[in-house]
Amino acid sequence: MTVRSITQSYENSSEAGRERMVTLPYARLTDVTPTLHDPAQVTSAVVATNFHGTVITLDATDSMVVLNCADGAQYNHNIRNVITYDGQDAETGWRVINVGDVVYYDATADANTAGVCKLSTSPLDGAGAANAIFGHVVLMRGETNAADFPKGAGGAGSNHVCAVAQV
Repeated sequence: MTVRSITQSYENSSEAGRERMVTLPYARLTDVTPTLHDPAQVTSAVVATNFHGTVITLDATDSMVVLNCADGAQYNHNIRNVITYDGQDAETGWRVINVGDVVYYDATADANTAGVCKLSTSPLDGAGAANAIFGHVVLMRGETNAADFPKGAGGAGSNHVCAVAQV
């Protein structure tokens, strides 16, 4: 069973200009059951052009979410180290996660981890369609040397909390 890592001390960036709050209805999100502090993606008519952000507040009464969608905002998120799928949602390849790696919003990873990891290192989803780029792995507060990375192993699927700079 995959266990969610807690990311409530989630923000790594606090400098001016890193807050771009937008309010959206749950119905416009890829995952219509958003979780506080998790990544979220807004559906788009064109594959892999979705905009996204980190859930800052939830209003369950009105089914609305507030996302910080600022480029460069850094938040701790769970990332799945999957790199390929078999075309039917089963993971077939993995790799280590390192600073600078591209991170994608990946609904297949989310489905395979029971809602724990909405982000992965896979450019394609389980059906072979392009995933939208969510951001890049950066150092979290307290990670100060090369010993903090890489995370995970290339031979098995695993989840890791990493700081992600949104794009």
